[in-house]
Amino acid sequence: MIRKLSLLLLLAGCAPTQDNSDNATRVETPAIEAAIGLEGNWRVAGLDGKPIDAPYAIALVADENSIWWEPECALQYRDYSISGDTFLAPMRSNANLEVCDIGYPEELAQIWSALEDADRIERTPENGVLISGNGRSVTLFSQ
Repeated sequence: MIRKLSLLLLLAGCAPTQDNSDNATRVETPAIEAAIGLEGNWRVAGLDGKPIDAPYAIALVADENSIWWEPECALQYRDYSISGDTFLAPMRSNANLEVCDIGYPEELAQIWSALEDADRIERTPENGVLISGNGRSVTLFSQ
């Protein structure tokens, strides 16, 4: 009987044990990437893949639903929505609306057109935001 007990104790020492140390294999779950938010102040750095080369900067401001060029009385804005990496900014008509009498940057109409054509939003390697789709794009940098 003592021999059987000794044999069982020896075999028990050979049984695999569970390792709960830091060296144990861990299963990692992929992080869910949050949607890019546009709330804040932006400088338009590029249009259709080319840098904007002008003696002035074009600045836009955005909240969670709209992006606009100031002054607000110019009514130069687009409503937008973001879901994951999908971007939508439907065409907006300014017809029959009174606006302040101010000149716009010549690129502004093309910026709105590119945003209307876009269907994707992503971060650039330089930490900017690229909004693109249908052969058009707008690159923004936070101010």
